[in-house]
Amino acid sequence: MARILIIILLFFGNGLTSSQSVKNGIQVLEGDLLNTGHLLRTDKQVFRISSGVLQEELAYLAGKKIRMLCDVQAETCNPIRYEMEPFESGKTPDWTLKKIPRYVTGGLFSFNPQCTPDGKILFWTALVREGGRSTQKIWAAKRDQYGFWMQGEQLPTPLNNKFPSAVISALPGGNELFVFGNFGEEEMLDNLKREMMYKSQIASREAQNPKEFHLVLTKLESEFKERTEKIQNRAPLYKTHKTESGWSMPTPINFPSFYNWYRKADNPNQQVFGGSALATSGRTLLYSAQQKKNFGKLDLYVSLQNESGVFEEGINLGNTLNTVEEEMAPFLAPDDKTLYFSSSGRKEGISIFITRRLNDSLTAWSEPQELSANLRGVNFFSIPAVGNWAYVSREGELYMAAIPNHFQPDPVVVIKGKVVDEEGKPLSAFVQYESLTRKKSIGSTVSDPNTGEFSIILPYEENYGFYGEKEGYLPVSQNLNLVGKEKEDKEKTVLLVLPKLKKGNQIVMNNLFFAFRSAELTKESEPELDRLAGILRKSANLKILIEGHTDNVGTKTANQKLSLERANSVANYLKSKHKIEETRIAVVGFGPSTPIADNQTEEGRGTNRRVVFKISEE
Repeated sequence: MARILIIILLFFGNGLTSSQSVKNGIQVLEGDLLNTGHLLRTDKQVFRISSGVLQEELAYLAGKKIRMLCDVQAETCNPIRYEMEPFESGKTPDWTLKKIPRYVTGGLFSFNPQCTPDGKILFWTALVREGGRSTQKIWAAKRDQYGFWMQGEQLPTPLNNKFPSAVISALPGGNELFVFGNFGEEEMLDNLKREMMYKSQIASREAQNPKEFHLVLTKLESEFKERTEKIQNRAPLYKTHKTESGWSMPTPINFPSFYNWYRKADNPNQQVFGGSALATSGRTLLYSAQQKKNFGKLDLYVSLQNESGVFEEGINLGNTLNTVEEEMAPFLAPDDKTLYFSSSGRKEGISIFITRRLNDSLTAWSEPQELSANLRGVNFFSIPAVGNWAYVSREGELYMAAIPNHFQPDPVVVIKGKVVDEEGKPLSAFVQYESLTRKKSIGSTVSDPNTGEFSIILPYEENYGFYGEKEGYLPVSQNLNLVGKEKEDKEKTVLLVLPKLKKGNQIVMNNLFFAFRSAELTKESEPELDRLAGILRKSANLKILIEGHTDNVGTKTANQKLSLERANSVANYLKSKHKIEETRIAVVGFGPSTPIADNQTEEGRGTNRRVVFKISEE
């Protein structure tokens, strides 16, 4: 080995520089891997790669171009993480597959990759040996600051237990997961058995004769069978969220009408579920099952969550999408209109197809088109809201796939936010977004209790309001109008500072809108006003002051009058629609006298035109 190394060093001549000219420390190096993974040749020099846990893995990549995170000491690279070509920043042929390194997956059979919409956390399902048998576990890995995937790990309880489990969808921000599994079903069945046993014992004591006891026992057996089937056939889908100590115990989604008849011919006792996906809003559920309206073995359905939190009876997506074979593993892109799914009924074997909604209906779709012959054999597919790479699995390995432009979803806006209190401390708050024009709640998430961070994804052609709220705090809102805007992927950073619900605290009513130079409230203002009215109804002793403010355009007298009229419009809405007592609401108009921004710019003037909700008595 030493002789081979000497020959290679001679071949490269002065490729290795002296340690004096090398910058030590953590660096990202890009180059060709040589000599069974012992050398890395960059544009400037050749580095020796020190032996370590990655050495065996790198030995199989000799001759490949890689990007590597190294702890550089003189001419030596101590490898930390790496990725193979093609690199995400470069130009890549359509649907080129890029394998995710084995150090990420631990070399386990891995499938079902699900990436958070911001592209920062990857979840997948791994087959592991446990108790002498193979089972499915949820694994996850994070990206580091340099863009490398870190070493993955199996998530702890409660997400993993003795039953198979998987992540179905990672909602924006990575603070909520939609998971498949068995969380509490066994306990429910045990409790049912104990209940039936207790009832049968009572019947044996109270029955007047054997015939009466037999009749009661027959009814109990029928009830036991019916309730057992109901437990076993409920949707195996759960929601979980981050808490200060980890993930919460998954709770079943409220989907009472779900059922699935599909069984494989070689195992008629085993129910086969074709997978599901939750839209980034958390309100639209797509799933694959066999139900009475099926066209084939497994069909795609959609269920919408109503205002009570119940997912309603599923609607078959129709025979434009569904064939006589199996349509499975749906993935609805963040734009809420581009659907990817796997099908065994259109090509030989399984492949991935794309379809787009033709209108606002969830049953009108374009003719499915195969993504690429390069993806045949792939049956799991997901795309984050950022970047142009998909995540797929094939034969137990995870890959990234370069998506051509014409197969990408429509652009969206990613809101990356943080919720804090007045002192800047992170808050775990409920964050909701709504259509202001339709006065309809569209989606929600929760902020991380340890960091206060959250993300939401907003498709174009909607006027949005979004707000954070928490018990004991005033809700704070912001507005983003995407109607008629040029469509491009964007990120917007926001900070929501929630004041405590106490005397002297106040908020600007950011989602309050008036007609131009008028005190007439628009319909888009009603969701904000209705929300604040709810606070007044819950806190009967609360009294408020509504302050009106303007910019400095126009006369002082006219602005003073307009500010007072706008404050009165808000007060009158609360009193007339929500029956808030007049004695609890005071109004004042300040005109242009108390600006909070520069009146020399349009943006500053817009900030100064405001209405403030202030607690005067609690």
